[in-house]
Amino acid sequence: MSPPKPSGSDPALEAKKKQAEEAEQAKKKAEAEKIAKARTENCERVQRAKATLDSGVRIATTNAKGEREIMDDQARAAETQRLKEILRTDCGPAPQAQAQ
Repeated sequence: MSPPKPSGSDPALEAKKKQAEEAEQAKKKAEAEKIAKARTENCERVQRAKATLDSGVRIATTNAKGEREIMDDQARAAETQRLKEILRTDCGPAPQAQAQ
């Protein structure tokens, strides 16, 4: 009788490989959820800030010296444009992860 031929697969090795793949998938899923939560929070924060700017109330900021300054029309327009850009990037559909 000849000895049994090796099948080329080790059940223990396959189990470890599967476990490592599952752990990697869980890690990726947790990271994706974390990013989605941050995007949602950013979107909500930006929407509130834009609503405040759009309301027309006077807004004070603090300069580098710690002095209080009232936002003028030019600063308000620049901030509105910045908020619109953030709304476009964080409030739209999430970008697809690129395959590596």
